[in-house]
Amino acid sequence: MKKKVLFIIGSLQSGGVSKSMVSLLNTWDRNKYDTSLLLCCKEEDVFSKYLPDNVKIIYSPIIEHVMGGFSSARWLLLHGHILLSLGVFLRLILSHVSKSLSAELIAKMMPVVSHEYYDLIVDYGGQQLLYYMVNKLSATKKVSFFHSDYSKWSFYYSADKKYYPLVEHIFTISQTCVDSLKEFFPDCLEKISIMENISSPTTIRQQSLESLGDFSQKINEMKAKGYTILCTIGHICYGKGFDFALEASEILKREGIKFKWIFIGKVLEDNFLKEITETGLVDDIILVGIQSNPYPYIGISDIVVHPSRFEGKSISLDEAKILCKPIVVTNFSTVGDQFENRKNATICEMNGKGLANAIIELIKDSTLQDSYREYLETHLIDNSSEVNKLYRFL
Repeated sequence: MKKKVLFIIGSLQSGGVSKSMVSLLNTWDRNKYDTSLLLCCKEEDVFSKYLPDNVKIIYSPIIEHVMGGFSSARWLLLHGHILLSLGVFLRLILSHVSKSLSAELIAKMMPVVSHEYYDLIVDYGGQQLLYYMVNKLSATKKVSFFHSDYSKWSFYYSADKKYYPLVEHIFTISQTCVDSLKEFFPDCLEKISIMENISSPTTIRQQSLESLGDFSQKINEMKAKGYTILCTIGHICYGKGFDFALEASEILKREGIKFKWIFIGKVLEDNFLKEITETGLVDDIILVGIQSNPYPYIGISDIVVHPSRFEGKSISLDEAKILCKPIVVTNFSTVGDQFENRKNATICEMNGKGLANAIIELIKDSTLQDSYREYLETHLIDNSSEVNKLYRFL
């Protein structure tokens, strides 16, 4: 009889964790293992169409709504879940006092959606999903993932320090992230290790060839007129350094650089839309929103720019490397896990001026661009074998 495995994730909305989950499940041996995915939220689902057919989806609208806001509290009330509705209001208040207590309350309110006994459960999101897995689901072994530098995201520490000792293993995505977790959780040193986000060069390159129709034609016309096409994948928000990008764009314009800058991601902070207009960048910045397949946009771009303030290990940058694009990236804490300055990317200061100077240098130095492309082409890595690190728990 097949062993049973359950993966848990908050949602398959845009973002590196969602994309990484889909890549893992497509690599996973679903013929050997009876595989299920607990999907806690279906709102704005982008990546589910890329899930394999033989993964069983488990979903409960109650779980989605206990994680939600005021509209979710109303939904729960209208559907007869009075205590859960009150719990959502309490959680929203509690979140301003303690994110840990708020997350633990969510986990307590989440109903048990599966009474199966699994051989392995993998929490792919952390926090309330970790607490829920430990307290309410049954398995021989339980494994958790953390996808960032814990020193930059330690809001749940008081809860995590209770729950991490209760799981079999804790995976994270880079050596910097490992070191950070070990610093915060010295009692768990032997159970913390790296499992990289899985990226398949063959799949990514195939998907990058999909047509963008009229958009591609317009971009090619811009290129013919001497424009450089920049591309950034990441939500429009402070954390992803969109303010750096705006400042850099203003500098590029003042310096007479002809450019169009494509941004792929959801607008999380509307004030930036106002700033695009106020700074006169409406014709220079192209917001294309969330894209389930961002690779054609990367493919038609000349330079990929990543202005983020912090990352765990950016899957979008790994994908840009697979497509052999010249890259400019800010000097966030984990950047050294993916890049070496002036070998496979330009690492710049974490501000708009530094970003602009790096972009201008790369635009004007075709030899440097070529050196990045040649290095990336000869250092392609298919890390699908990372999945073996989970198989050892079965």
